[in-house]
Amino acid sequence: MVLIGYATSRLQKVCTIHKEARKKLAQRSADLVIQRLGELAAFASLGHIPVRSPPLHFHPLREDDSGKFVVKLHGGDGTVFTATGDFVSLGDGSPDLSTVTQVEIQFVGNYHSDA
Repeated sequence: MVLIGYATSRLQKVCTIHKEARKKLAQRSADLVIQRLGELAAFASLGHIPVRSPPLHFHPLREDDSGKFVVKLHGGDGTVFTATGDFVSLGDGSPDLSTVTQVEIQFVGNYHSDA
């Protein structure tokens, strides 16, 4: 099971309380955020998640956001997170996803412009 932490208490509220999600996100994204995080948590590790496959559309971010990952919500919205806890790093410094069982949510919203 992937354990999920949050960078801030405000972010935790947006990700776990639908009313708070509606204040920050479009209706469809707000409807999906709690569901998607539940689906993420159900995997044994990040390595078990199919990359870019529905419904999660899980994928790593690049360039300035290297080391961050996203689970897509709706439109340009997604949940951006980093690996935390104990995990093995690969030669390029990226985490071996099969060893990542803890993540920290860093951002929820349009990650194409704000993450």
